[in-house]
Amino acid sequence: MSRALAFPAGTVAHLPATTAGELADLRALERAGARLALLALPAAVEDSLYRYNNLPARLARLYEVVDPFDPDEDLLEEAEGPALALVSEAYLLDDVIDAVYEALAGLPEDLVVRRPGEREGVRAAGGRGVLLAFKALVKRDWHAGSVLARLERHASVAVDAGPVIVHARDDAPDAALTRLAAETLGRRATVHAHRGGVTGVL
Repeated sequence: MSRALAFPAGTVAHLPATTAGELADLRALERAGARLALLALPAAVEDSLYRYNNLPARLARLYEVVDPFDPDEDLLEEAEGPALALVSEAYLLDDVIDAVYEALAGLPEDLVVRRPGEREGVRAAGGRGVLLAFKALVKRDWHAGSVLARLERHASVAVDAGPVIVHARDDAPDAALTRLAAETLGRRATVHAHRGGVTGVL
């Protein structure tokens, strides 16, 4: 990942304009003048983890014995441990790690790392904690139940890399920002904030 793909905190402007869901809502609020108190890591971070460690090919080999159209749950359970181990052993490039540490400089120490659209995430403290929490989110995709769900949806174990959101763990619903969201988005949505900065739209 090049430094040109560095990601600033307090904005989602660096993410693709086609991004939908919560990230689109955050973009709309940012354009409406709301301050964002979060770090949005682009899908390129997860993609680099997979590609640099050759995880797609290595993980696919673990599931070669699984019939994608009639998956055996016992085989998925057997593959789970080795799959999680592969992700655990994978590492990010130094420039990605440096970019994460740099972007976190203005955020609190007690953080949560989560997928957009999901309120529950992984608690983290500081830069190393965020990296470990990010990897924990990636590992969730390789639990047997998650793999089975993908096979049932599109007969493939492959994962699409996605963005993650990092923000203060002690955020809370904000009435004024929730009213702004209703005006901006044209629908009801609860906005969570930390010290007046938006951390999520759910």
